[in-house]
Amino acid sequence: MTRLYYPLAVLWRDHLRGSLGLAFCLALMLFNSPVSVIFFLLAGVSLLLAWLSAYTLWRQQIEFKLDIHGVERFSRWGWVSPRRVTWEEMQGVRLRYYSTRRDRSDGWMTVTITGHGGTLRADSDLEGFELLATKAVAEALRLNLNLDPATLSNARLLEQGGLR
Repeated sequence: MTRLYYPLAVLWRDHLRGSLGLAFCLALMLFNSPVSVIFFLLAGVSLLLAWLSAYTLWRQQIEFKLDIHGVERFSRWGWVSPRRVTWEEMQGVRLRYYSTRRDRSDGWMTVTITGHGGTLRADSDLEGFELLATKAVAEALRLNLNLDPATLSNARLLEQGGLR
């Protein structure tokens, strides 16, 4: 059994961005009238930054267990109920690459695994993401599941170390 998680070394930037941005917006809101347009814009940005902070905290406590029977997502802090997809009951896998540059030299990947146990999603910030993604694609191929060309192409590039 392999445990996969989002390391704090990756998440600290999002924690910092969310906290500093939220503090800055809330401080600026103090100097504006509660009925002004700027106040409402700052309130909207504050809500967005609060969501980013909450999502980052949620990712920090998520852990995946990968074994020969399947993959399970659970919460180390007990915030969400566990969700398990066994390889035999898997219905599909999608592996996507989102580029942040025109030449596709930088970006991130996501894997979505669907099955009778629900849907599991992870991104390439996950420690051990390559293992999870390649195992899921290999099991999908073993089960003769229909995988789209983008997933197959991204899986080949991931195995070669071309995408991250």
